[in-house]
Amino acid sequence: MDPPNVLWFFGTFAIWFAVFYLLSRLPDSRSGLWVFLVALGFFAAFALASLWLFRGGWWIPGGLAVTVAVATFPGVAVGFLDLIGVWPDDAALDPFADFNGYPFGVAVATAIVGIVAYLVTRFPFIWFVVVSALLLASQLLVAAFEGSPSGEDRATAALVAGSLAVIVGVFLDAFGRRRGAFWFHALGWFSVAAGLAFFAANPSGDRERGWVPILIVSLLMLIASGPIRRATWAVYGVLGYYASIVHYLVDAFDEDGSPFALMLLALGLSIFLQGMLLHRYGKAWGERFIRRPPPAVLPPY
Repeated sequence: MDPPNVLWFFGTFAIWFAVFYLLSRLPDSRSGLWVFLVALGFFAAFALASLWLFRGGWWIPGGLAVTVAVATFPGVAVGFLDLIGVWPDDAALDPFADFNGYPFGVAVATAIVGIVAYLVTRFPFIWFVVVSALLLASQLLVAAFEGSPSGEDRATAALVAGSLAVIVGVFLDAFGRRRGAFWFHALGWFSVAAGLAFFAANPSGDRERGWVPILIVSLLMLIASGPIRRATWAVYGVLGYYASIVHYLVDAFDEDGSPFALMLLALGLSIFLQGMLLHRYGKAWGERFIRRPPPAVLPPY
């Protein structure tokens, strides 16, 4: 988190936004020809720029250029499908309500292109695009099983897809791929949190279907965050823990009374003390579950 990295990453998102804004402003005439050519041009330009940057020793800018190239691929795919006449009309296209194989295929293809780009460059930020594309594909796939899926259907899909992403992140951690695993944890838990938040805020159903799992999962995340050394788990865990406890305190106490304020104070202290415990014992707890190779025995001389 230093100034060059802040500028590089912010610039990446700014370029990404500008490219998609430009593609959305291109004329719809000629059956997607302009979209395809412009998107392909940007894709090739970012790929060549990354090659030049890598050769010049600019690893992070080169990796970010590859990431933008992968993120531009959906424009190339959509333009090509429109050019050959198979992309559905935008006016009638609602892939989240009615399943259509082409938007789903574009999302999956983008993830595959991202995986290939990662295998070539080993730049972990590419996983941000890959995981985002797969989570989007999971939402598009809901309509294949449920016609006009409801909010609960989408929340369930978010829970399942997010949980699978977190599991992949855990396996990547186990094999030492911590940088790449970060995006599976961050985006996976975000998807899980979105699904649980829907159930917790759904006024038409039992809200405890959301709050009870939020409290349980958050406590488990806080306990595990120290041993596995994942700040991502601690961030989502403390947010869920605090929100769920406050929810139950609001139901049990008068918000204008002193007992409520004292309970909020106790809640803050409990979080602070959990941080002290994780700092003191978290690493030691984690080492109990990590098998270290025996020390090498040097041959006698």
